[in-house]
Order: sequence, then structure tokens, then C-alpha cells
Amino acid sequence: TDTQKLETESLLRAEMENRHVQMDNVSCSICLDLLKDPVTIPCGHSYCMNCIKDHWDGDQRRKSSCPQCREKFKRRPVLKKNIMLAALKHKLEVMKIFCRTDQQFICYLCLMDEHKDHETVPAESEVTEKQKELQESRQQIHQRILDQEKDVKLLQQEVEAINVSADKAVEDSEEIFTELIHLLRKRRSDVKQQIRSQQETEVSRVKDVQEKLEQEITELKRKDAELEQLSHTEDHTQFLLNYPSLPALRESTHSSSINIRPLRHFEDVTAAVLLNKEHVELQNKQMHHG
Repeated sequence: TDTQKLETESLLRAEMENRHVQMDNVSCSICLDLLKDPVTIPCGHSYCMNCIKDHWDGDQRRKSSCPQCREKFKRRPVLKKNIMLAALKHKLEVMKIFCRTDQQFICYLCLMDEHKDHETVPAESEVTEKQKELQESRQQIHQRILDQEKDVKLLQQEVEAINVSADKAVEDSEEIFTELIHLLRKRRSDVKQQIRSQQETEVSRVKDVQEKLEQEITELKRKDAELEQLSHTEDHTQFLLNYPSLPALRESTHSSSINIRPLRHFEDVTAAVLLNKEHVELQNKQMHHG
């Protein structure tokens, strides 16, 4: 929010002012940069070691003096590195400031130069905010993991239910088909028995008619022999006396009832079997399309 932004900028400004005081202590008045290998001369002013050396070496006729306060020294001071200033300078260089505009860490000098107009905050504040966002993201991830693990368990339960249902269906189907096969075998046996029984009845009927016809044929042949014998009688008296004793021919009662139907005696049975077959095929198709 705007309030949080103002508070952050105020904290940063206070920090910068404090650093600015320290900056004056670690700046070289000759090169106007942070002290490099800082040294402090007897008057108390500090310079880069190379800067003060070059200054003093630039004019051999000039006595050693301070470039700032102009204090002169009878002898050229021995230059020794100021450890405290070097540590302070290092602290300023690594001061943690985060530039939100460029999304990178910057030092104090960069803050005053190329990042001057950018949105900057103390790194600690940025880390705190990012940590908060990170925790929120983790909470969302954890919640999503819990939700998806719950879904996985539900799917596993569904898989188990499918397997149980499929096993039950297979078991039931096996029982049904076993019973159906048993019924078909029994039906096949019954049909076979029915056909054989009908076959026996039809054959018996036909043979009965056949036997009677054969008897009639035998009788007719005997009668024909008698007539033939009579026809050869030359004695007219004997011929006329024997003729009335010949029995009259009876009309055959079988010839009109004989009706040969090749392969048609068991059409009804065959049609019934085919009907059952078509019914089973229809059920099979419906099951596959279902």
C-alpha cells in the first residue's frame, strides 16, 4: 500500500543519512571516490594511498602538506593503512539495498548514481515481504497437494470398485453361461431324442404301408398267375365254369395316401432350433453393442 511504501522510504532515507555521514569519513578529497587502501596523515585527514603519494610525488620541490588543511610536515609522513577506515569502507560497499525496479541488489554508491530514481528498499524489508509471499505460496501448494492426494485416494477407491464389479460380473457371467451351456446340451439331447422318436414313428408307418403293399403285390401276382392259367384253358366248358370262382379285385387303399416328402419330415424341429440360434445371436449382438 501507499502507507507501507512511505514508511519504507522513510526508513531507507534515515539509513541513507546515517550512511552519508559515514561516507564523508571514507571519501578521498583528491579523487572524490571511496577510499582505496585508506591512510591517515598526522593532521587527521585521510586519503587513498596512491592519491596522496601521487600528490606528494608530483612536485619534488613542494614540501609534504595536507591537500585539505594545508598543514605542512617537516618530514614526509610514513603511510600506513587505516584498518578501521578500510573496514568502514567495506561495510558501505556491501550495504544491502534492493532495487525493485531492476530486481537486483545494489550498493550505496549505485543508489546515489544509476539507481537514484528507482524504487529501492532495504534488503531486509524486501526479504521479509518475499518470505511472506513465499509462505503464502507454500500454503497454497500444500493445500493443493492435500486436495490432489484426496482425489488420488478417491480415484483409487473407484479403481477398486471397478475391479470388484468386473470380477463379480465375470463370476456371474460364468455361472450364467455354464447354466446356459447345460440347458443347450439338454435341449440338444431332447431335440435329438424327439427327432429319433419321430423318425422311428415315420419309418414304422411307412414300413407298415410298405408291408401291406408288398402283401397286395404278392396276392396280385398269385391272382395274375391264376388268370394266366385260366386264359390258357382250351376247354370252353371248363373255362366258363372256373371263371366265376375268381375273386374280384379289391381297390388298393394305400396308393392315394402315399406322399413322399424328401427332407421335409423334420422341418418344424429344424425351424425351432434355428429360431433359438437366432435368438442367442441377437442377444450376443446386443451385449457387444451395449
